Amino acid sequence: MISAHFRSTLTLVAAALLLASVATAAPQGKLTPRTNAQYILRGGIKAADFTARGMAYRGLVFDRSNKDLVKQLEDGTQDPQWVVRKGVAEAFYAIGNPKWKQVIKDALALPVLNPYDVLPTLDTIPDAQAFAVLVESLSDTEHSQQDKIMAALVGRNRPNLGAFLKVAVASKALLARQTGLKGVAALDPVLQAAHLEVVAKGHAGDDEVIRILVDVGAAADERVALAFLASVKPKDVSLANRIVVLRALHGDKGVSKALLKVCQTETAEAQIAALEAYKKVADKADAPALKVLVESAANPQLVFVLYEILARLGDRSLAAEALKLAESTDVEVRASGVFYLGWVGGAGRLGEMHEYLRDGIPSVRIAAARVVGYIASPVSVVPLRDRLDKERDDGVRIELIKALASIKHRDAYEGLMFYTREKNTELRRIVVRALAESGESLARPGLQNALNDSDVHIRTEAVRGFLLSDIAEAVKVWRRSLQWLPRGALLDLTRELGKTMEGFIEIGLFETRNDEAGVALREEAFIALQLLPQAQGPMLRKVEQITEDDDLRIRVLTRLFELEGSKVAVEIKTLAMSQSPRARIAGLRLLSKLKGDKEARDILEKALDEPDERIRVAAALTYLGG
Repeated sequence: MISAHFRSTLTLVAAALLLASVATAAPQGKLTPRTNAQYILRGGIKAADFTARGMAYRGLVFDRSNKDLVKQLEDGTQDPQWVVRKGVAEAFYAIGNPKWKQVIKDALALPVLNPYDVLPTLDTIPDAQAFAVLVESLSDTEHSQQDKIMAALVGRNRPNLGAFLKVAVASKALLARQTGLKGVAALDPVLQAAHLEVVAKGHAGDDEVIRILVDVGAAADERVALAFLASVKPKDVSLANRIVVLRALHGDKGVSKALLKVCQTETAEAQIAALEAYKKVADKADAPALKVLVESAANPQLVFVLYEILARLGDRSLAAEALKLAESTDVEVRASGVFYLGWVGGAGRLGEMHEYLRDGIPSVRIAAARVVGYIASPVSVVPLRDRLDKERDDGVRIELIKALASIKHRDAYEGLMFYTREKNTELRRIVVRALAESGESLARPGLQNALNDSDVHIRTEAVRGFLLSDIAEAVKVWRRSLQWLPRGALLDLTRELGKTMEGFIEIGLFETRNDEAGVALREEAFIALQLLPQAQGPMLRKVEQITEDDDLRIRVLTRLFELEGSKVAVEIKTLAMSQSPRARIAGLRLLSKLKGDKEARDILEKALDEPDERIRVAAALTYLGG
């Protein structure tokens, strides 16, 4: 038997539930869609589904009669689910309440939350306001999430990343600046060159920033252009000289005159390093200035590099001096004469160079190998192979391999196949690059071996080789390589190979991994696709039609709308009526982009009466303009 006290308690609970239902339920009778949407959102803040609750909180701002709006939003800030608090933050921002900032900052400070989930909230907020919140978060000493936040910012690679890093590095808050500098150091010179350019221009006179930019450039492959370094103006002379040298190493011929001055003013090892870089940008008009350096050169290494540059420039005026050096009893200078005479003498001295490959002085063997590689005759394959079998000096072996790799002949490629498993990483890279560029079918076993190399750059070069010479096998190789391909490689290959990469970009778009690496690969594929503007629309449409992955379909349609606008209205409306709740919600939200489309409006009105609360809330929010 139920006690009177318990009956009284049940009565009170029932009354409370009744009042709650009256407060949130729609009034009886025919409702306009707008009024219905407002009631759906008002009741949605109690939804069991997190996503629905978040959208409902965001939509409360459209109910102008709601006098408890701010109080309800403040209550929502206590919700344990971030997706709900995200909707609260968006609502606060929509009504101009500054509490939106604190909601986001609190979320970024939580170690249990991934910044990748929080940062998208700032994507629709103007840069100035979003950057201010991020700088405050990075400056906050009450938490230690700075590195995680910055890693997520760099990983997401949004178009405004460079602008934000410029602001962060300029911050007076030391912690924000230090974290910003870490972000700059983490940028990829291929994938994120535009961001490096923005930072370089924004801090052109800040030597601390410039040193980091230089380190980023120094770690890049020499085939990568470092245009961003042209924007900086360091105060430190040695740093300025280092930049000139680095730009030359990466093929920037615009620094040849500046680099010559560096070569004239530097001394010892720094001068030799500058001259080594100068070889890539040397100008024939500079020969007289180089001869002046020869006259005062005392270091044998310096003499060698000067004679080498002059020979490469086609200067023949030092033949007599070179002959004396080649015949000198001073073994340290013999290499300079051998190289000069061999280079300017060409094929007529090839037999002598083959003899010099067996010389007892390593520098002479290096000189002869460089000349042999320059002449690049198939008759040199056997002498080079013979010397490689006996050579133990790593420096000489690398020059011998370079010489062999420069000979575009089947015999040379067959010889290179024996060196794909060398211990020296640099040597293996030279071998695999030569095999990759050969286009010969006989090189493929060597490329297959290279796919198992411990060095990721060598493996990437092997993949490039299959793309260049064996498209049929390349598809299988490409699918395998997606598990380890370094960031920027897809973009780099697309820049080089153009339309050849269409099918391989498509495979990248279909990447199924949902971890950080998989997401980054798909995003890189989207960026690479932009380098092929004529292929972009057709490929995205093809992917949208055949994919069964909701996330990819949503991402593709969003990008297609950016490209083609209302031309993809049918696809968006189809998404809004699909079977998958996740896809359908995304489709309903995308309907907000189809302004003035009556059919889209009808779809939203019908969705307001769906039994699935998530669908109703998404439709209500979109209908009201959220």
